[in-house]
Amino acid sequence: MRLRPTLPRLPLSPESLLWQSVSAIASALLLLLAFPPFDLGYLAWIALAPLLFVIAGGVGPRRAFWLGWLMGVEFTFFAENWIAHSMTVFGSMLAVVSYAVALLFAAVLGLFPALFAVVMARLASQRGSPALVLAPLVWAATEWIRPFVTGVTWNALGVSQYRSYPVARLAQYGGVYLVSAELVAASAAVALLLRYLKTKDRSLVTSMAVAGICVIAPLLLVRLEKQTGRELIAQIEGAQDVVTIVGVQPNLPPDKTATAADLDRNVEMTKAAIDRSPDKKAGIVIWAESPLILPYESDESVRGKLDKLANETGSHLIFNSVAREGERYFNSVQTVSPQTGSSQPHKRYDKIRLVPFGEYVPFNAVLKYVVPRVISSDVGGFTAGTEAVVNVLKIEGDRGWVVSSDRDGQSIERTTNFVRAGSFICYEAAYPDLVRRFVRNGATLLVNVSNDAWFGTTAGARQHLAHAVMRAIENDRDLVRVTNSGISALVTAEGAVVNPMPVFTAASQRWEARPRREITFYTRHGDWFAAGCAMLTLGILAIGMRLMRTGK
Repeated sequence: MRLRPTLPRLPLSPESLLWQSVSAIASALLLLLAFPPFDLGYLAWIALAPLLFVIAGGVGPRRAFWLGWLMGVEFTFFAENWIAHSMTVFGSMLAVVSYAVALLFAAVLGLFPALFAVVMARLASQRGSPALVLAPLVWAATEWIRPFVTGVTWNALGVSQYRSYPVARLAQYGGVYLVSAELVAASAAVALLLRYLKTKDRSLVTSMAVAGICVIAPLLLVRLEKQTGRELIAQIEGAQDVVTIVGVQPNLPPDKTATAADLDRNVEMTKAAIDRSPDKKAGIVIWAESPLILPYESDESVRGKLDKLANETGSHLIFNSVAREGERYFNSVQTVSPQTGSSQPHKRYDKIRLVPFGEYVPFNAVLKYVVPRVISSDVGGFTAGTEAVVNVLKIEGDRGWVVSSDRDGQSIERTTNFVRAGSFICYEAAYPDLVRRFVRNGATLLVNVSNDAWFGTTAGARQHLAHAVMRAIENDRDLVRVTNSGISALVTAEGAVVNPMPVFTAASQRWEARPRREITFYTRHGDWFAAGCAMLTLGILAIGMRLMRTGK
């Protein structure tokens, strides 16, 4: 009798670690597909359903931690692969080292989905599958605390809806975290439906209905509020407030040392773009953040060229610069206006959110002995700013329009428009609470200058644009984004990306932006929703633990 070798059978029951890990990986894959470069945002509505279905079936805290962490690591590592690209191509690091660092980064950020899974497993052990209705609160809470611990806000779940204005508009009330909660509510409803189909437990019908209401009600309320009298008045009053903007995208290699010839090239590209305009004018000219370092305050030659450009074109010039105060250096945005009899110098904006290991070395007192000397000396010298600066720019128009009536009933013709511009730098676009500070300080137009050439051809530039779109929607402001290599575009307050320049091409573009003055609920009150979710989550957990101790 000949014995046949038998292969070990893999445990594929729903309760097995392998099967549940596959479910977590499925959630990670759905999340990955919902973000750029795939942009299948509709998949975000069901992305967490596989993970929540497993949790609802009952798992211990260790298993829940593993599943949430696995989902978070896989999503972060592949969605943010531009981290390894930048270190390999521009940091001269070995690919294996770069990807090891990227994996470590993903492992840290994966702790927050892991925390979400542990909390949900705890609630499910106390209340069963109906506890899934609390998933939107718990997710918003863990997503909100992530930047407080790590400083990272990149790819919050709600950002996946940047191309769907009816959904993304929820951010005007509760920020991107409210959009995230909306998506998790949909996933919870799907997971509850799957549990019902498996168990035929009629008690889950009520929970499904609650989750469904959490999905539908906010969207209906926003739709009903969409054309309030106040909003219509704002649209009528601002209907003619248009400012012509020219953006210059130089497409300089990010590791290149720029020269005076690059400055002259930017000047010529600016003049050529204005000459192509029908009226040969531009109210504002914006230059990208790039290797073209412009020490406007300390270099008379640079200052003379830029002042001359502003005077010759009659345009306000907004550009990235490096400023020095004593021994401190700042990554800044300068605003230069045409010289008129009443012109006043504008305030300089100093970047508030600096890039760790790119613009400063965190915990420098300790890490300066660990981080290579070249990093410590070359990129560790910037000081963070503190103020979200807004400058008032006087835009002279070539045509007038009626904006109101005087006491005698006569129409008042206005040929001058005042724009309050708030400019921020690079990945500050990923920080909702920072951008809203500019609008609270009076900004009617947002400007984002960036150097996205570091991303190469990865999805980083498109993900960066997605965050900028969410900031425009949250604050109901047009946002002009000008980058070194793309994606440079006008983003309207409704999230439309207008006339983007071709990537990795030296180009210039003319846009017409509309300054706005209305303040959204989110701009005024900030992350009240996410903070409330965090407090509610803590309260529910505390009550549950107390009931368990008392045996109720």
